[in-house]
Amino acid sequence: MPSFRRKRVGRAVGVAAFTLLTCVLVTVASAGSHAQSNQGAEAPPPLVPLRLLGVGVGGGVQDFAIDAGFYARRGLAVQLERFLGGPVVATAAAAGGKADMGEYGTPILTGVSLGLPMKIVGSPPIKGPSSELVARKGIETVADLRGKVVAAGALGSGPHQAVLWILHANGLDEKTDVNVVSSGGIDAEMVLRSGRVDAVITGGLTRLKLIDEGHGNMIADVRNYYGRHQHNYVYATDDFIKNHPQAIRAYFLATRDSLEYAKAHVDELIGYTGSRIKVRKELIRAYYAEQIPQWDLSFRIDLEGTLM
Repeated sequence: MPSFRRKRVGRAVGVAAFTLLTCVLVTVASAGSHAQSNQGAEAPPPLVPLRLLGVGVGGGVQDFAIDAGFYARRGLAVQLERFLGGPVVATAAAAGGKADMGEYGTPILTGVSLGLPMKIVGSPPIKGPSSELVARKGIETVADLRGKVVAAGALGSGPHQAVLWILHANGLDEKTDVNVVSSGGIDAEMVLRSGRVDAVITGGLTRLKLIDEGHGNMIADVRNYYGRHQHNYVYATDDFIKNHPQAIRAYFLATRDSLEYAKAHVDELIGYTGSRIKVRKELIRAYYAEQIPQWDLSFRIDLEGTLM
C-alpha cells in the first residue's frame, strides 16, 4: 500500500471512534418523532439560517432541493456556497468559520483530525468516490499514461489521491513515469480539450459529455480501485451542533424528502438540471441513471468503509 494511502487511513482511524457516536445524535430515525411533535402548532417558528458548503459546479440534486423548498419546509433557510477549488479549499473556508455544515470528501477527516471545531454528523447519499480518469483519444489504458501529463485536481484532495492510487495500482510512479499536475479550480473539460494534458480526473456529467462529443474515453473508474471505501462525509461545526441540534436532524430529513421526491419525479429533476447546466438531456438522464441507484437514504457512516 502506498505511503500516502496509509497516512490517510491513519487519520480516518482517529476520527472513526467518535464518528458513530456523533451520527447517533443526528440520525434520521430519531428525527422523525421530533418532526411529528411540531404538528398542530399554530404558527411555524422562524427558519434557522444554515450556511452550507459544497464542492464543484451546481445544478444537481442539492440545488434542486433548496430551490424546490424542501429545506424551508423543514424549518431551514439554507444558503449554499460552492467551492470550485475543491474540498481542500472548502475545508480552509470551514476553518475560517464561513459555514455551519458541509458535505464532500476526505479532507473533512483531515480537518477534524487537526482539531478544527467540527465533527462528522453523517453521510451524504453517495458514500464512495465518484471520479473517473478520462484520457484523450488514443490513450486506451492507464499504462498508456507513461510519459504523459495528468491533471489530478487540487493538491491533497480526494481526486488527487485517487490519481496517485490508480497510477500505483498500475505500476506507474507519479514522480518518474507520469507528470502529475495540480489542477484545483480548473475546468477539467476545458483543460482536456485544450490538449495541454493527456488525462484528467473528473466525473459524472463532464465524463459523459467528453465521451459523447468524442474528446476522450474513460480509462479508470475510481470505484473499481477503492471498493467499499467511504469517501464522503457531512460535517457540522461544534457551535452549530451545540446551538441547533434539531436543525441538523432537519437537514437530513429534508435531504431524504428531496431525494425520495427526485426518485419519483426524475423528469422534473432532469429538466431542472438541464436549465442550469448546458448538457444534452439524454446525458443528464444517463447521469442520474448511474447516480440514483447509489443513493443511501440512511445517511449512516460505513465505519468499515471509512477504515479501508
